[in-house]
Amino acid sequence: MIWTDLGSLVPFAILRAHRQTYDGTVNDRNMRLMSRCRHVFAINSVTSATLIYTRDVGHHTSGWWKNPDYERCRHLSIAFFAGALSAPLPLPFNRKEAQRIAEAFFREDTRKCWIEPPYSPEGKRADVHHYRLFCDPSWTPMIPRGEVYSREQMPFGWKSFSEIHGWSPTEENAPWLKAVSE
Repeated sequence: MIWTDLGSLVPFAILRAHRQTYDGTVNDRNMRLMSRCRHVFAINSVTSATLIYTRDVGHHTSGWWKNPDYERCRHLSIAFFAGALSAPLPLPFNRKEAQRIAEAFFREDTRKCWIEPPYSPEGKRADVHHYRLFCDPSWTPMIPRGEVYSREQMPFGWKSFSEIHGWSPTEENAPWLKAVSE
C-alpha cells in the first residue's frame, strides 16, 4: 500500500509498532515485524519515502550500550526514492521533508530525538537516516542521562559483551561506534 497522507499513515504505523518490539536480532519473527512496519509514503508524483517505524528494545541488556537509559526507543527510519516500488532510485536525504515526517510521528517530542546517518553499506546506498526517541520502561519519551557509553548510570556489576569477551569494533565494521567509544 502506498500512503499519500501522513495523518492516516502515522496512527496506522504506530498501532503496528505497538504489536511487538524489535530487538535487532536477525530471525524470522523480526524480519516479519520489519516487513509489517515498513510503509511507503508518496510525497508527490515523483518522490516517495520508505518509512520503518518500530519500538526497539535491548540496546543495554544485549551489552551493546553501557548506559541503561538507552535500553528502548521508538525508531523511525527514513529513506527517499523516485520511481516505481519494483525499481526504486535512491534519492539524497531530504532534511526538510524528514523533519515534517518525524514531527508527524513524534510531535512535541521530536526535539528529543537522536538522529543517526546511514551505517550499513545498504543504508548508505539508500541514504537511510534513523530517528530514535528514547523511552523509560513505561515507554514515556525521555532524554537519556549521560552518553551512550557512559558508566555513570550503569547498574553495579554490569559488564558489556566486549568487556567480558574482549571484542572491540574496527573502523570497517562500526566506524561510528569506534569514533564514539574513543
